[in-house]
Amino acid sequence: MLKSILNLKDTQTLSKEAQRSVNGGAVRATCPTYSPQECQACGGYPLPNGCCLGTRETHMCLTGIFE
Repeated sequence: MLKSILNLKDTQTLSKEAQRSVNGGAVRATCPTYSPQECQACGGYPLPNGCCLGTRETHMCLTGIFE
């Protein structure tokens, strides 16, 4: 696949299969999205796609579900 990318010239494009490979496959992980302010207020790290990286406590804070 890398060979396909390196051999592209001008306006050539990758095949759909090669593009899927570049994008990481057909299935993408999804996550609940939160605003950066909500994420940071609960001690998480906001990502550009709206996901919030954090501990179990961070996600309990975001969802309001405490076990």
